[in-house]
Amino acid sequence: LDIMAAQQSSRGKRATGGLMEEVILIDQQQLNEVIIPTMVVDRRLADGSRHEEEVANKSQIYVTTAGWKNSFSYDKLIQILIQQIIHPEEAIMLGGTWRIPVMEGLQPKNFIQGLKLDGTYNDASFSREYESEWSGDAENAFFSAEKFDQHRVLLQPEREASGRNSKAQYYVLGVDVGRFKCTTEIVVIKVTPQVQGPALKAIVNIYPYEAEDFEVQAINIKRLFYKYKARQVAIDANGLGAGLIDFMTKVQIDPETGDALPAFGVSGGTSEDITEPYKKIKGPDVENDAMYLIKANAAINTEAHTYVQTQMYSGKVRFLIDENQAKTKLMSTKVGQNMTPDKRAEELMPFTQTTILKDQMLNLVEENEGANIILKQSNKGIKKDKFSAFEYGMYYVKQEEDRKKKRKKRN
Repeated sequence: LDIMAAQQSSRGKRATGGLMEEVILIDQQQLNEVIIPTMVVDRRLADGSRHEEEVANKSQIYVTTAGWKNSFSYDKLIQILIQQIIHPEEAIMLGGTWRIPVMEGLQPKNFIQGLKLDGTYNDASFSREYESEWSGDAENAFFSAEKFDQHRVLLQPEREASGRNSKAQYYVLGVDVGRFKCTTEIVVIKVTPQVQGPALKAIVNIYPYEAEDFEVQAINIKRLFYKYKARQVAIDANGLGAGLIDFMTKVQIDPETGDALPAFGVSGGTSEDITEPYKKIKGPDVENDAMYLIKANAAINTEAHTYVQTQMYSGKVRFLIDENQAKTKLMSTKVGQNMTPDKRAEELMPFTQTTILKDQMLNLVEENEGANIILKQSNKGIKKDKFSAFEYGMYYVKQEEDRKKKRKKRN
């Protein structure tokens, strides 16, 4: 148990009693309006009578691993901590780390060390699960953990284009360029336009690629482009991005298939300055209008930050479920039980990558420079490359939605 908090109501209050496990997954409204009211009846004693002084009637026990600070579960933790200080006879909070079961011989230390070194396990996730450290910033986080979790509803990732939902849907690849010990991140967004209002956006997969040379990176991006039959690659054109774009506009040979991957043309971007050099890249042997170039500045960043936050809060963005839930579902099947550990890790990778995206978003705190919003990392050890790739893709979708509005207005 990483954290256990028990709260006992004082005499005269409504009698409740029960155990709430994994509070970080419990919906606040369901707990307060559905679960707790069902526990209002006093527990019967051995002789059939009820006694309002019975401790079991008046206790609420919360058991959970650590989660994110700007959430209901963290607020409940702080509430019980304060009650323990003011009324120590009524409430108690207990916590622990991985060191306790290791010290008692219940778990080998090398197992914990192996987990920490696992490439699929990020530091923030390890801190929550094994150190009982709550992630995020309680006051200044720009994004809400609860809103993110509320919309983690996608049960399966997509590893190629799917036309199951709507013929009008399309895919966008958001790309943040990395090099020299920084990964290149590609976020796959499935966009489903709606008759009224903004489209639904589903983050169906996230691909991290090691810091290889730009030609290899260009091949990886083009493979995914055709795999998902994507409409656009929204790519970072700042700094390193300019070097990768030069390779994207050239032909490569896929070393796995021997097929020629054509040059990619540019459909547009955030300014004429960056799109002008690529306007001549067109023709029958070119993937025309395949890239949207984003060279951000303070105004564009503010527009993108606000759009992503608004779309998340309005329920227009969907994410993959938590990797622990996904693992439970996978292990309940014979296919999952028969998988090797490496194959299982590969199967769960999109879910794990989504949690890392969440960690990065909740680490971003808001600062203002005039009317502009600046998002800075609260913990410099947590990167923001996945978020940047996600935001680039979302920014392109916004431009598409704005164009659609303008067409309707003209009509």
